[in-house]
Amino acid sequence: CLAPPLVEEKTSDLISRLKRNTIYRLRRRRGASVRTRYIFQKPMDILMLSLFIADLLQAIGAVMDLKWVGSGHLEVGGFCSAQGIIKQLGEVGVALSTLAIALYTFIGVWMGRTIESNRVTGAIIGIIWFCIGLLTLLGNVLNDRAGEGFERPTPYWCWIGEPFFMWRLFGEYLWFWITLLVSIITYIPLYFWSRGNITFDDVSWWKFTIQRADPSEELKGIRRRSLIMLLYPGIYCLITLPLSVVRWIGFVQEQRGLVNTVPSAATFAVMAIFSLSGACNAILLLTTRPESGLFSRFNHEDMSFAPSSAPLQPREISASDSTVGVEEYNLGRLPSH
Repeated sequence: CLAPPLVEEKTSDLISRLKRNTIYRLRRRRGASVRTRYIFQKPMDILMLSLFIADLLQAIGAVMDLKWVGSGHLEVGGFCSAQGIIKQLGEVGVALSTLAIALYTFIGVWMGRTIESNRVTGAIIGIIWFCIGLLTLLGNVLNDRAGEGFERPTPYWCWIGEPFFMWRLFGEYLWFWITLLVSIITYIPLYFWSRGNITFDDVSWWKFTIQRADPSEELKGIRRRSLIMLLYPGIYCLITLPLSVVRWIGFVQEQRGLVNTVPSAATFAVMAIFSLSGACNAILLLTTRPESGLFSRFNHEDMSFAPSSAPLQPREISASDSTVGVEEYNLGRLPSH
């Protein structure tokens, strides 16, 4: 028989193990439940979902070209209209979602004012998609001429017909160029900030100082991680610029009453580059692996969520308050390394 003190010790040890195992299981279940319930942990998750939905629509519109390849010709009809509508929804959706990502990142880093509300971000994205849908609907309803259609062969795929130049401009290309311009304007100063050549004023967000690069390794790491979200607008600029140049040349010639002399090979080349938008975004996502509720993998060994990397840090951090400063500004869950 065991002595009373030994029995008491064994019993206490057994109870302690049972309590520890019970707490562990409860926390795992709670973590999985919370993770399922709150898919959108940060506003950036909503922006990324919007971007990838638009990428999917754009890809579907491009794949629909296979019908014309198989038939050997294009014709006005239901399929042609569907392709034009899907392409417009996807391409404008990619542009405006990318624009939102660029602005969110710039506001968080440069101005130091992050938007933490998922509801506000969801409302913004909802308004964006509502406006895109309304613009597409109005274009088709107001310009649906009998036997001709608003969406026509242009000439290698179906899109907004040549007679509707203003709808082409305000229904799609204007948003391309706005996103392109804003992305360039926001990327350049933040790139130099990431190098340490620019420092911000703590009181007035519009004031900044140009200096030699800050050699601090700690600040370099934070700045580089903060700049990752701007890679999405950066990639968008690279794939949209060739298309914009070719399309603008064609627009100018058509508006002057001249024949569009842009070679078909150039048109196919720039459209092929432009169609890589979704693939580039997917590769960037898989490469940088942002730890968000929407895209990260759940680790069953953890009792809570996987930690995110350092958030965007819009102000210079001194050695004494670096930890506090890093935690204060959180634009979204950025990629981990």
